[in-house]
Amino acid sequence: MTKNITVDDVTHTQIDLLARAWSVTPGEAVHRLVEHFQQSSPAAAPSPPPGDRVAVHAIYDGVRTPGLYDPATQTLTITEGPAAGAYRTPSGAASAVLQALKPHVKPNRNGWGFWALDDTGELLQTLRRR
Repeated sequence: MTKNITVDDVTHTQIDLLARAWSVTPGEAVHRLVEHFQQSSPAAAPSPPPGDRVAVHAIYDGVRTPGLYDPATQTLTITEGPAAGAYRTPSGAASAVLQALKPHVKPNRNGWGFWALDDTGELLQTLRRR
């Protein structure tokens, strides 16, 4: 079911700009913004001590991509491969992997379910702050 919302002209222009930058529809851009807000909620669950980065990896299209997750900042650094670099969120890092490996695929991915912990194989979701 589709619902409509009303926004002012400035907000509409900003949503359109984000949608074009991300190559998605305006509705998908709003969805990404809401998802980002939900991921930025305050901590309720304990996390490893600051500075202790956790080794993670993702396997997409048969390619293993290694990374390091920082629980204190919730950032993820891809350590090798075509998407190597630091990302503000696990989802941003997941999108970069998709864009690097399959640029024709929409890169919308929830990073919490995309990355796995090297030690246990569990999804990064298990370390997510509530």
